[in-house]
Amino acid sequence: MTIQRIKRHFDFIEMRQTPTKAFTKSFVLQIRPNDKGATRVGFTVSKKISKKAVIRNHLRRQMREIVRLSKKLPELYPAHDLILIAREEALNRSYKELSADFYYLLTHVKDVSNEENFKKNSR
Repeated sequence: MTIQRIKRHFDFIEMRQTPTKAFTKSFVLQIRPNDKGATRVGFTVSKKISKKAVIRNHLRRQMREIVRLSKKLPELYPAHDLILIAREEALNRSYKELSADFYYLLTHVKDVSNEENFKKNSR
């Protein structure tokens, strides 16, 4: 399975309504199933993080590389859309810490993506 990129603005807007989210110090991960049959990933680094485009682009490149190197992503989430949103703390963390945060999200958002189990466990 390959990983495709989400590039269209409309796809990002649609993901705002997704109830499945997971958080770390560096990232917010939104996830939902899609009907495309492929795993698609989008990246967001807002101007709240930094006004300088060079810094935002550097962080975005790091995020893309972390996803590119993740072997488990297509296995864990086949036919899903994922949006990886950087938080301000991501600027102060090393590449190793960023990748550790991402792998933590991958393993822990799986519990939340099954909403029935999530509702049962939260009672």
